[in-house]
Amino acid sequence: MSQETALGAALKSAVQTMSKKKQTDMIAEHIYRKYDVFKYFKPLAIGIDQDLIAALPQYDAALIARVLANHCRRPRYIKSLARGGKRFDLNNRFKGEVSAEEKAIAQQHPSMQTAKAAEDAPAQTAPNTVENTAEISENNESK
Repeated sequence: MSQETALGAALKSAVQTMSKKKQTDMIAEHIYRKYDVFKYFKPLAIGIDQDLIAALPQYDAALIARVLANHCRRPRYIKSLARGGKRFDLNNRFKGEVSAEEKAIAQQHPSMQTAKAAEDAPAQTAPNTVENTAEISENNESK
């Protein structure tokens, strides 16, 4: 068990007087600033929620879970899961692998389907492409 300092208790009390939205925004900002695994959307280790709760005792555990859930729903995170590979802990160290089943589930996620559809869509040519511009200038010169 860790003993809470007077400063820690004061910080916890001050944070808890804020709205839930402000608290979750503050937690998210802190997590993205402090942990590269979040900043770069790497696949997270199983059980990282407990590690976060232990690392951030000044915040409510339910709000930490909410921030983590929001992170894991982001398309960029889902894309990293769909690629598969290693999972990482808070210290950016290897801790497990993305299973084939988890990878398949991520690949079937609606955000991955819309991203794939956007990649597969034919690129529309702009009216003033290089070819069109050359053609227009040739026509103008011949007049």
